[in-house]
Amino acid sequence: MPRIPPALLKAILRPPRLPIFNATKQLSALNSHPKNHVTPMFSMLSNNVFIPLHTVNPLFQLQVRFAARGTEYQPSQRKRKRKHGFLARKRSLGGRKILTRRMAKGRKFLSH
Repeated sequence: MPRIPPALLKAILRPPRLPIFNATKQLSALNSHPKNHVTPMFSMLSNNVFIPLHTVNPLFQLQVRFAARGTEYQPSQRKRKRKHGFLARKRSLGGRKILTRRMAKGRKFLSH
C-alpha cells in the first residue's frame, strides 16, 4: 500500500470551509417576514443566486459542544478472543513474546 504524504493527508482530512454569514443581519431579515407568510426553502441573494435557507439561518451555525459519547464499546466474546486470545498471541512473534513475558512473571492467566 503506498504511503500518503503528511501534507496530502492533512488536506484530505481538513473539514470543508463553509461560508460564514452575519447572524444579526440574517436574524433581522428572518424576523421581518409577516406572520402568515410561508417561509421559502431557498433564499435569494442580491445577484439572483439561490442558496438553501439552512446555510443562512444562524441557528445552524451554532457549535456542537457536547456530542453523545460512551457508545463505542459493544462487547463481543468472539472478537475479544480473536484479537487478544491465546491462539492469537501464539500466531505472531510479538504475541509469543507477550506470552513468554507473562509466563516468566508467573501470571495465572496468560491471555483471554
